[in-house]
Amino acid sequence: MPRKPNKRTDSESAEAGSPKATDRTSVDQGKASGESAAKATLTKEERFAEKIRTEGNRETVEAFVVAFILALLFRAFVAEAFVIPTGSMAPALMGAHKDVFCDQCNHRFQIGASKERRSLEQNDTVVAGICPNCRFVNNLNLTADANDTTFNGDRILVSKYAYAIADPERWDVIVFKFPGNPKQNYIKRLVGLPGETLSIRHGDVYVDGQDNRLQILRKPDNKLMAMRHHVYDSSQQSELLIKAGYPSRFQPWKEDASAPPEDSWSVSRDGDGLRASINASASTDDQWLRYFHRYPSQVQWQAASEGESLAEVDPYQGGLVTDYYAYDCYITVPTKEVYQGRVSNGQAVPEAKRRRSLFSGISYSLKSIAGFNEPELNPDYTPGGPLSQFAGIESYGERDVANEGLHWVGDLIVETDMQLSGECKRVTFEIVEAGIQYQCIIDLTSGEATVTALYKGQRQAIFGDKRQEQVTAKTSLTAGKAVSVRFSNCDDELRLWIDDERVEFEAATTFDVSLVHDVQSNRPYYDGKRHPLDAAPFGVAVQGGKATVDRVVISRDKYYIATNTSSYQIADYSPSDLYSLANASISDSKIQLILKRPDLWDEFPIWNARRTVEFELEEDQFFPMGDNSPESLDARCWAGAKQAFNLPDRIRKEADKYSQASYVPRDLLVGKAVLVFWPHPWADPPTPNFDRFRLIR
Repeated sequence: MPRKPNKRTDSESAEAGSPKATDRTSVDQGKASGESAAKATLTKEERFAEKIRTEGNRETVEAFVVAFILALLFRAFVAEAFVIPTGSMAPALMGAHKDVFCDQCNHRFQIGASKERRSLEQNDTVVAGICPNCRFVNNLNLTADANDTTFNGDRILVSKYAYAIADPERWDVIVFKFPGNPKQNYIKRLVGLPGETLSIRHGDVYVDGQDNRLQILRKPDNKLMAMRHHVYDSSQQSELLIKAGYPSRFQPWKEDASAPPEDSWSVSRDGDGLRASINASASTDDQWLRYFHRYPSQVQWQAASEGESLAEVDPYQGGLVTDYYAYDCYITVPTKEVYQGRVSNGQAVPEAKRRRSLFSGISYSLKSIAGFNEPELNPDYTPGGPLSQFAGIESYGERDVANEGLHWVGDLIVETDMQLSGECKRVTFEIVEAGIQYQCIIDLTSGEATVTALYKGQRQAIFGDKRQEQVTAKTSLTAGKAVSVRFSNCDDELRLWIDDERVEFEAATTFDVSLVHDVQSNRPYYDGKRHPLDAAPFGVAVQGGKATVDRVVISRDKYYIATNTSSYQIADYSPSDLYSLANASISDSKIQLILKRPDLWDEFPIWNARRTVEFELEEDQFFPMGDNSPESLDARCWAGAKQAFNLPDRIRKEADKYSQASYVPRDLLVGKAVLVFWPHPWADPPTPNFDRFRLIR
């Protein structure tokens, strides 16, 4: 056996007979006596200064210790910082992503890039994204443009104290422990509260109300604005499309007209935006300017880039507004198509990475921060080049169908900036959903606003508990003004804002659509040339005088997908119902085609295959969902999903407790998300991303 080293005790080493001990003792005594002698020679003032220095050092150390303890207490009981890892709450909160300005219309949008970081090595690389405004494919230059890099997720502050003094409120953004793995934090929006029976149908959320009737959940104004999704901004135009003669989405329109009338609105476009004007002084009729939801296909974009004309496109062609998510349309290719060798988090990985020393590991990290570990490009890859270089292997989103939406969205929010001459008599704003024309008519002589609903030309008594045909309000809008008007039809309620001030009507402007449609007939309608209805879901009309529309911004409401499983694509449609209704399989691409073709809406019964799902909540059970409904593992579909996570045995028992639960128990709540305190900074030039610092709504 190897011999153990001899150990000497303190008493042995300090024995009087030990020469080393005697020498050390004498030295220590001499040192002490020398210090005492030195102190004795100090003046009173010098001794006072020495005392201050000694106590100051001690107090500095104490201050650091106290600050550290307070930080731990603050983190444990008051607030904690988190980094958003994925895009389940996009666009409100973003995980790893690209931040893009469209090359054609300059619209800013984000593309999810969390897929690049799902494993230690980067198996897929995001190379492009599709603008939600003009649908142009923006190819990323991963070498020359530093702002095309993948940015980290938002850093947020979470209040852990909020729910210690009050219950969570509906529509709060909450952080909680994932029931399938309580060691993992999730962030979602709280939708269902304890004791409720929650239903999801056609994108909206309901709870059981009086007489067992479903009652729709309506978002407050601030939540509605925070949760909306971009559809179109008329101020962001593509000069390439204008040059190619592609028709404007806004067209003058009259009932039964087959082409835009020449004696109505005049529409002009340039790189600064769209402007529509009219002189209706000689007319007593409403002069309509209507939005047709249409955008160029990739074939048409290519034709325009090659100098071909797009003037033959029907100006009255339109389709449905859908739940298209630009964030989810991350166009990826296998990383080997872009880079050579192994890549992790956008940096080259040395072959001996797993055997690096501490020093080499630190050196690698510093080089990565400085950008010295950039991976070598595949010689066949052209940075910023067209997708055709990948020969069709590119994928559009998680399941390769994210280039278009899969569900019709009829809930819209429209903001219109316009100028009205003193001779104008009235202005009308119209949003169409399921063939019902929801109108807000403002008398410009008195400022009175009236909301009404028309179906097949007849007014419908659907507003409020009294089932009124119309509801009125006094507004500040009269002729001769420049004004910004926001009109929305969301959550079965009409809302109106004048210059950002919400207009209060004399009675409720909520409505019951079931008085017009049952569940099956609540679908989009198209009446050919007589009226495009849901194919042109917004219009503005002026009677008398001159008027100019300077800008229109169209947004859509959140669409919650009705599903209760994550084992198949998250969609409203039941595959078995689709097959039985159509006597054939209907692919996702076929559904997307139907949504764009009004002439197919009656032929294919996809509307009847939309599901309704229901969830019952008991005491202390909360139901959260992600804002990014197609890519959110949330209370709708996470039951049983924890089997996909290889949990260690030490926490498996704890996870099994709620593994089949479609809710979050109260004791797994962590806190309320309150602030984005550090979004990604821009890389070139290095500057903070100021417009993303904000409170979380």
